[in-house]
Order: sequence, then structure tokens, then C-alpha cells
Amino acid sequence: MKIRRILLLFASLILVLLYACKTPRVINSNDLTITGSYCAPADAFSSSQDTVPLKNTDSLLKANPDLPEHEVLMANATGTLFLIRQMKAVAGDTTLAVMMKRAEIRSRIQHRLLLATLEIAGIAAELDCEGEKADQLARYLDNFNSKRNTRLTVASIITGAITTIATVAIKEDGPQNAVAIGGGLLSAGLGALTINAARKKVRLAHLRNVLSDIWYMPDTSAIYPPFTWYVLNERHFSNNGQISLAAHVKKRWERFDLEGNASKSKISLFFGDGGVYKADDLHTRAAMVNELQSTIRSVNQDLQRLLHYLVSIE
Repeated sequence: MKIRRILLLFASLILVLLYACKTPRVINSNDLTITGSYCAPADAFSSSQDTVPLKNTDSLLKANPDLPEHEVLMANATGTLFLIRQMKAVAGDTTLAVMMKRAEIRSRIQHRLLLATLEIAGIAAELDCEGEKADQLARYLDNFNSKRNTRLTVASIITGAITTIATVAIKEDGPQNAVAIGGGLLSAGLGALTINAARKKVRLAHLRNVLSDIWYMPDTSAIYPPFTWYVLNERHFSNNGQISLAAHVKKRWERFDLEGNASKSKISLFFGDGGVYKADDLHTRAAMVNELQSTIRSVNQDLQRLLHYLVSIE
């Protein structure tokens, strides 16, 4: 009778083991009311032809030798270079007509700089939303996996305890050895399952992948407006002036987030149309988005520098 009860207990634990071994479930993000597009702006950006930056940087710098290099590039990025040249042309003239003209020019410059500031804030907000979405999904999966591991750990402990009691209670060598071996294998199996912590996964589609253009670096971007895209890809805006801000971000992703070994499957997952994410992948995506957001926010310092220069020529 004792052996039968012990076997029933083992049978119950085996059912737990079989349940834990079943094929991992891939959660669809739509089931969580998290779609791939709620962080995207309601309307795409629009820009006029006169505010699109000129890309021939060397010619631009040669044509404006009387202006600081950095201010020329930022003025070109914001579409204010022609206006700044007009302001310099009338600087020092105190006649009423010229003062009114200067006030008009200053107002137009301030308007365009405000638009640039709002553009940075809007993109940063989208990136912040994307980072929070990835982190939220990662925490959701982490919670699932943590509960699973807790159940497996408890089952392993119970199995070990029952095995110990059974080997003491059973006096016959044959059944005693069978229970000891079976209990040991079952306990080891349950413990081994806790190693594979990333069982739950989520399918996430990127209808608008904010990381894609930074990785592939096309000439023009469908996600980032011309001002932001110009600043990210113009090497003079970086500290060393050798490679662009976007290239710096990509290099950091490759070395630290992708650990220097970006497989084709990972590249497709992070920079393509999406796919099946594990919790660790979502944490990685959130980190990359946040790094990009910090870089874009830093452009405000360049705008501030341009404003200080404008004050100096008034």
C-alpha cells in the first residue's frame, strides 16, 4: 500500500514535469492590446523645400567663411542660413526700417528653431514610448517565467523530500532503489528545466521600426524628418568629427547590446518588421531605443549654441 501511494505521488509529479515541458507558448502582442503602431505619430511629418538641408557640406562651408563652421551646419539643418546671412548684412544699422526688418528676420529664425526643438521633442517622445513598450512586454514575460521557475523549484524540493522519505520507509532493496533512482531523475529534470528560463515569448510587429534607419543608414529616412536625419548623419556634429552620430550609435549597439556578434536572425528581429521576442531580446531593444533617444535629445545643445551666436550678431 505504501509503495502504491508513493508511486501515485511520483505520477503526480511526472504530470507536473510533462506540463512544464510542453511547447513554449508564443503570445501575440495583439492579445495584450499592444499593437506595433500606437507609439507612432498620428500624422507624418511634413517639410517645405526651403527647409530641407543642403547635403554638400564642404561647398557650404567654403561659401560661408565668415561664419563659424558649427553654426553654418546647424543653420543649414534648420533652414535658417539664408536668414542669418540677411541679419548679418544689416547688423549695426539702427535706422527704423532696418530695425523692423531685423525684427522680422529674427522672428522667422525663432519660428524655425522652435519647429526644430518641437521636432526633437516629438521624436524623443516616440522613442521613449517605444522603449517603455519593450520594457513593459519584457517585464510581462519575466513575470511569467519567474512564476514557472518558482513552481518547478517547489516541485523539485517536494520530489527530493518524498524520495528521501520513501527510501527510508521502503525496506525492500528493489523498490527502494527504483524509488531512489526515479526520484533523483525527476528532481534533476525539474531542476534542469529552471535553466531554460526564457520560455514565454511574444510576437511583436514593427509597422514603423525606429531602429531600422539607424542600422541601414539610407540616404533619406521615412521616419526621421530632414532636420533630424541631417544632424544624425553629418559627421561634423559628432565630438570627434570623424563619423556621424548615427554611426556612433550603431557602433555602440554592435559592441555592447549585440555583444559584437549580430546574427542574421537578430538583425532581422531588431531592425526588420519584427518577430518573436524573448524577454532578454525585449530588454535589449529597449536599451537600444533609449540610447538613440539620448543622442537625439543632445541635439538641443547644438540648437542652444546657434541661439547664442544669433544673440552675438544682433
